[in-house]
Amino acid sequence: MKYRIPVDHTLVSTKKKSSNNDKSKNKNKQRNNARRSNITSWTIKIVIITLILSCFFSYLSELTATYAHVAISFVLLILLIFINIIFDAVAIATTSCELPPLLAMASRKIKGSRLAVKLVKNAERVSSICGDVIGDICGIISGACTAAILVKTMGSSTGPSSLSFWISIVCSGVVAALTVGGKAIIKVFAVKKSKEVVMFVSTILSVFSRDK
Repeated sequence: MKYRIPVDHTLVSTKKKSSNNDKSKNKNKQRNNARRSNITSWTIKIVIITLILSCFFSYLSELTATYAHVAISFVLLILLIFINIIFDAVAIATTSCELPPLLAMASRKIKGSRLAVKLVKNAERVSSICGDVIGDICGIISGACTAAILVKTMGSSTGPSSLSFWISIVCSGVVAALTVGGKAIIKVFAVKKSKEVVMFVSTILSVFSRDK
């Protein structure tokens, strides 16, 4: 007679569960490690981009403020405020834009829709570059440009009792008010018309990209 050895099915099921749990834990660890490495590499990239852009814009502003006419320096100041406001609108639009309408446009092969989908999928990075990097750089350099214009027009006397001291404070306040007020106005437009803003930006970028 042949005797069958009884099999403990509960033991087998627990082993399967433990092996499945181990596999899921390993997958989670790999995902977490990949996310950490992506965050680290993105942080390094954003620091390098900020350094290069800040040096470039600082160089241009120093050249303009030192050698150019006051009118050109003033135009540069207005341009910096305008760039700050526009890129802040792009940052807000990408974070508030919904993806399904863009996917539908991409399925119909509308120009710029694929890039628009990429922008929205990478909204955090786009917002970081447009809102933090370019916005902060323009804000800092616009302040330095304001100071250079004041030095050119009123001299370098900056004592608390001098007239140029108070004028510089007022001018800095006006520049800050224009920047903040412009951002507040365009923020409403960027939220309401987020799809249009993203599509406009992606259409411009599609000229320089192979992915239409």
